[in-house]
Amino acid sequence: MVTVTFLSSLQDFQETRIHEMADRLRADHPEWKVEFLSPADSGPVLAKSKLQFGPAILVDNRVEFVGIPRYRMLVERVAMVGAGKVSPRTAQPPPTPAAAPSAKPATPPSPAPPL
Repeated sequence: MVTVTFLSSLQDFQETRIHEMADRLRADHPEWKVEFLSPADSGPVLAKSKLQFGPAILVDNRVEFVGIPRYRMLVERVAMVGAGKVSPRTAQPPPTPAAAPSAKPATPPSPAPPL
């Protein structure tokens, strides 16, 4: 199940609009879990995501939108995440040191054949 979390702005910026979008998403897609966090509850989550203000939208606890996107864009992105596809616009997690490619040792060039 895909979880969509709407984070409110800490300055109550566009709270009505993001509430309406959350309600519409709940009504159109009951298979998705839709949460709405108040400004007080959004503060720690925004800080954890290294955001200062909001609003923002998390899909499966990953920041997908900062600000309020068009409804169609939101539905497409949530469906893409739900299908297991990674959007090219999704922030990728940093590579782990173990997964980093190892450097190949430099090989000396082979000598040129005589003429």
